[in-house]
Amino acid sequence: MRPNIRCLSTLLDKTSLYRPSPITVAQLIKFGKKRDESLSYAFLHQELPIRISHMVKELLLLPESLLQQHSVKLVKDMYLKTFEDLADFDESGMYDEQNLGKFKRRLGDIKRRHQTVVETMAEGILALKNDSGDRFDPSINYFLDRFYTSRIAIRVLISNHLVLFGPEEECPGHYGVIDPSLDVQDIVDDAASSAKYLCNHHYGDSPAVQISIVNQKGSKDDEVSVVYIASHLHHMVFELMKVSSMNIMYYVM
Repeated sequence: MRPNIRCLSTLLDKTSLYRPSPITVAQLIKFGKKRDESLSYAFLHQELPIRISHMVKELLLLPESLLQQHSVKLVKDMYLKTFEDLADFDESGMYDEQNLGKFKRRLGDIKRRHQTVVETMAEGILALKNDSGDRFDPSINYFLDRFYTSRIAIRVLISNHLVLFGPEEECPGHYGVIDPSLDVQDIVDDAASSAKYLCNHHYGDSPAVQISIVNQKGSKDDEVSVVYIASHLHHMVFELMKVSSMNIMYYVM
């Protein structure tokens, strides 16, 4: 039975008093080797509501001018719905196969629900900028940094659970979402190629990109590998390449 609105608000207030547990890449790898679904459930059914409650509380502290933007209201409602969805689960279900399956499905629903959070929040920010002009509150940038960092951490925890225990596919040699020997050059080359394609599509041309990989620890010709999440590195490099390439073409043309 789900809590009513008043109980949900009380639960949100209570949950937000707890601090999120810091998680390192080394801990994710260790957990990936252990692959204990009940242990993962026991951690996430407590940790995710804490992190979500903090995001809701920060959203509620936004300036009224931003909080009243339709897109920002949608984002707030997404996180409230997610907090409510997670309130269904407790410690007693950690060894119940049916409950574990329900939890995985719920996490999949949550991940899909929040797929467009970045774009939706951006619409609200742009609408506020258009309304306020030079009076845009610079503290909002501080909020956005914290908000997006928290969002990334939550998605990593959810994705890691879904990769380890289904239904998302795990890459060979990975520990959940972590690649213990990620080839940096492969990721950079692919991200640069994708950015080049996008730039060509918009401008009909793109600047030349020269990529040099230097291994500071071994031979300079040795490949560089890191322990990281491939999709995150690809996204960061792609965004850097995309913005740089398009800015160059904008000023050249």
